[in-house]
Amino acid sequence: SSILECVKFVKENDGVLDPNPVMAVGNIETWLQALVEGMQESIRSIIKMANEAVFEKELEEFIFGFPAQIALLGIQFLWTNDMQTALTGAKKDKTMMLKAFKKQETLLKEMIVITTRPDLDKNDRKNLETVITVHVHQRDTSEELLKKRVKDPADFEWMKQCRFYWRNELNTVIISICDVDFEYSYEYLGVKERLVITPLTDICYVTLSQALGMFLGGAPAGPAGTGKTET
Repeated sequence: SSILECVKFVKENDGVLDPNPVMAVGNIETWLQALVEGMQESIRSIIKMANEAVFEKELEEFIFGFPAQIALLGIQFLWTNDMQTALTGAKKDKTMMLKAFKKQETLLKEMIVITTRPDLDKNDRKNLETVITVHVHQRDTSEELLKKRVKDPADFEWMKQCRFYWRNELNTVIISICDVDFEYSYEYLGVKERLVITPLTDICYVTLSQALGMFLGGAPAGPAGTGKTET
């Protein structure tokens, strides 16, 4: 009986994560491909569960209950859903956009309160800082939409934002900017730091996503430390 090496992955089955191991046997290109697919299937399964959990769980429980990149994605799902719903109903109920903005404010305050806890380990703190960095930008965007009195989900002010949707019928994450849709790559990233997102980052997103939508490329250029690689 030879000892086989395997990588433990998971697969979602009726809301439960079942083991889905990949065996490191046979031709390397075969099992490496299986390894990539196993990683993608695991992350897809956890994101599917996170998409439901983010609307039900307490913020702290959600952020620390999922892998860092998925917790971040969940907060982006939540924001996109809140703003899309508010914009859709804004013509009938004029207070919807204000309520949506206030919800984002409250969420940010909750996140900041969690940072004061002394028992956070290094990874939890880094994870939380990343979520806050992204959510500060989302809060600012919500404020901007409110100030500009945007009341239509088809308005360019909303369309140009980076929007995140879980599409049940496709069983995947779709990230939309303007009229270009990208599918999430499901690559495991670990706990990553994010630099601050500026209005320039947003302009670059629009330009680069339009280029990619036309099967072209882009090459950001500029001084060091301005966020080219980050973008």
